[in-house]
Amino acid sequence: MRSPVFWLALAYAAGLALFHQVDDSPRLLFLFAAAALLAGGLTLWRRWLRLTLVCALAGFFLAGGATIRLVAEAVPPDRVDRLVENNPIDLSEAVRLTGWLRRHPEQKPLFIVYELELEALEQGGRRYQTSGGVRLGYFESPHPELPPEPVPELRYGERVEVLVRVHRPINRGTPGSFDWRGYLARRGIFLEGSLKSFLLLKKLPGRRGNRVFGGIQNLRAHLLERLDQLLPLESHRDRNAILRAMLLGDRSFLSHRQKQAFRWSGAYHVLVVSGLHTAMIAFFIFWLVRRASGSESVATFVTLPALVFYLLLVEDRPPIERAVWMVSLYLLARLLFRQVHLANPVSLAALVVLFAHPLWLFEPSFHLSFGAVFLIAFFALPWIERTSEPYRNALGFLDAEERDEQLRPPHLVQFRLDLRLLAALVSGVAFWARDPERGARALLARLIRIGLRAWDFFLLSFAIHLGFVLLTAFYFKRVIWAGLLTNLLVVPLVSLIVPLGLAALLLGLLWLPAGALPAAMVGTLIGLLLWLAETIAGAGLSYGIPPPPLWLVVLYLGALVLLGVAVTRQRLQRWAGLALAALVLVVATYPFSPQAAEQALEVVVLDVGQGDSIFLAFPNGETWLVDAGRGPLEVGPGYQIGEAAGETLVVPFLRQRGLKRLDRVWLTHAHHDHMGGLPAVLEEFGVGSFHVGRNPPSARYQELLEEVRRRGIPIERHQAGEHFAVGGVEVQILWPAADYEPGPEPSNNDSLVLRLCLPAAAALPHCLLLPGDIEVEVEKRLAQGTASLQAEVLKVPHHGGRDAASQEFLQAVDPDVAILSVSATNPFGHPFERVLDRLRDETEHTYRTDQDGSVTVRLETDGFQVATYRQRQRRELYPNLWAQLAACARRLLSLESF
Repeated sequence: MRSPVFWLALAYAAGLALFHQVDDSPRLLFLFAAAALLAGGLTLWRRWLRLTLVCALAGFFLAGGATIRLVAEAVPPDRVDRLVENNPIDLSEAVRLTGWLRRHPEQKPLFIVYELELEALEQGGRRYQTSGGVRLGYFESPHPELPPEPVPELRYGERVEVLVRVHRPINRGTPGSFDWRGYLARRGIFLEGSLKSFLLLKKLPGRRGNRVFGGIQNLRAHLLERLDQLLPLESHRDRNAILRAMLLGDRSFLSHRQKQAFRWSGAYHVLVVSGLHTAMIAFFIFWLVRRASGSESVATFVTLPALVFYLLLVEDRPPIERAVWMVSLYLLARLLFRQVHLANPVSLAALVVLFAHPLWLFEPSFHLSFGAVFLIAFFALPWIERTSEPYRNALGFLDAEERDEQLRPPHLVQFRLDLRLLAALVSGVAFWARDPERGARALLARLIRIGLRAWDFFLLSFAIHLGFVLLTAFYFKRVIWAGLLTNLLVVPLVSLIVPLGLAALLLGLLWLPAGALPAAMVGTLIGLLLWLAETIAGAGLSYGIPPPPLWLVVLYLGALVLLGVAVTRQRLQRWAGLALAALVLVVATYPFSPQAAEQALEVVVLDVGQGDSIFLAFPNGETWLVDAGRGPLEVGPGYQIGEAAGETLVVPFLRQRGLKRLDRVWLTHAHHDHMGGLPAVLEEFGVGSFHVGRNPPSARYQELLEEVRRRGIPIERHQAGEHFAVGGVEVQILWPAADYEPGPEPSNNDSLVLRLCLPAAAALPHCLLLPGDIEVEVEKRLAQGTASLQAEVLKVPHHGGRDAASQEFLQAVDPDVAILSVSATNPFGHPFERVLDRLRDETEHTYRTDQDGSVTVRLETDGFQVATYRQRQRRELYPNLWAQLAACARRLLSLESF
């Protein structure tokens, strides 16, 4: 077995994954693990190797389970998230926090981020000792006419006291959305807040933290300042931002345009300090030291501390920590063994990382970074050994004809003979050499070696791409065919930019003018890198797809394993390759029907924060989207702030449903919290038609209509009195009236009001009312009108604003269920308590997206069902491993019901 450590690491990771949600004792699991490993030691002594392997795998599997359960039980009761859960602390009111800075403040284009490690929390005269991290943001004044507030000088380790409102990190309850709370928790941050003024912050005496790390933080800040001097932000904004990201892990100044270009071109990994950068830096240091000392051992023991220092210097820790472990263990293994199978040191690095940080197993970046190296180890390197490596060896000592007889197979001897013959024919090219024929041979050998290296790099990129087709589709719901081409062009550039950029920084530290020339060269190379990323991103080689179903993921992984086993067997490799190619095609095209409720009208009120977005699926399979939540606001050259609900919530939800197009998109009215996310939807999905009411021609509304026209989507305008049927569902337009004239600016009363009714077995149909953001005067007019408003399900107008859902309106609608689309942190006070009181009096159930997550209603001929996102989230641990495995099987077979 060439890579035994790989199987042990895989067993340990399986234990972490399968016992993560199982209520078992870690001490008992540790005892079982120790017993299995002890049995493995005894069987090894008796030379029963197969039984030894089984015992070792079982031991590491149980050790993984014990570790993950120990992590769950080891949370201190005074950690701030537990403290908030178990004590009468009202996070809607301000709290006084005492703590110290876990790192230097992070300067971003429009705000500053402070991370505090808490010591105490105080509210209402009660003080609690606590621990854990909090993330505070200070936003610059939105009023440029006011003088800016002076920013205090704060550094790592300094103690502060701050009066602030905080909240738990917010996860939107929408399927497919990002787990922001879990992401921050894995980094030790459990609360977030916004610092309104530095008058609310006070420095305290004393310092905390590590002095060495504090010195490294100071050096990092100094390096960033020097980089700003070498490539000023004012004149080289794009190049400065990219170099900050590539060298020091500071992505604060990357614009939205840059991020999108690198994402869609498949080159975003070059902006993250991870394996590629670490390997380049390690190779550069190792090469320099070995050339200077002539000793591989000296080079190794100089490179290792340099990598650790670099790890402490950069900011985004998890990717580079994994990379440092991988490179370090590989270099150490080279000293101990003449030949090292790459999978062994990388697997050992995975074991070390997972033992130190078990929860990293559940991060996509962990799968991407280790997955790339394992794909190289199990696919690319064997392919290189079988294709280019023999020819590279055959190029050695080309003049020594006596070596020909030692080569096998015969075609390599023929290759050398052909090269000599070709060299004799073109010997005139080497006119500068004393021996022209020998010079021609050397030139040809050099050119062929370059070609073989290019082939090697292609195989590396191709092997990585085989696995990343699945990973990018599963995690990011995209296929990025451009990645294969991009890496062939981008990685050689990055291999120049990283060492040259570090040299410029180091020279600039010693003497600023000395770093100017290499900095100018780096700036030129970064300009070329950005041009390549933008050009390839615009070529249309990246597109969104629904994520592959779980059974397809299992099949794809199985095909990868089969190809890995068959990589040295010609005939089996051909069939394994064909099977994998077919699965690649299935993943990339997603030839499956979207998820739909048969014989029902399904309505999903999405949790998009403060705004509206509603998805409808009709009995005939037609799909609608009504509004798409907020969008980011452009506040500078390429910089955006605010929640991008369309991009981060609506699009992932629609992809999760298996959709690639929408039949109709509706905009109720031209307010940003309904319209802002629609450009992202139009970018990602084909749309059959676009529907609007009467809206004033505001600039953003006109921009949206121009985008719709540019894409060739027909626009339909509606008013009250229209009705039509879709798949047996009767659709009525109740507002705007024929005599309604919108004002000069968009208003809530511009909203389209839709009533959808499904014929029922009983006398009355089952109906849904979508009133947009209409206010009380329109509610009253509709309630007094001749058209029926009766509906069992009401989406409450205007997010439960001050006068929303008036008594007269509710009596006309007579709903059984009311749904509020609202954000827990909205600044408007929605929903108002008196509105909630009216809803409690007039309805049987009231649902809120801030508390219940997305709300799904299924209208059928014999009634309706309601399910919420929170209800569908399992709250309790599985009692044992078998229950967890049974749940995995149900998910795999898609047996879980609505």
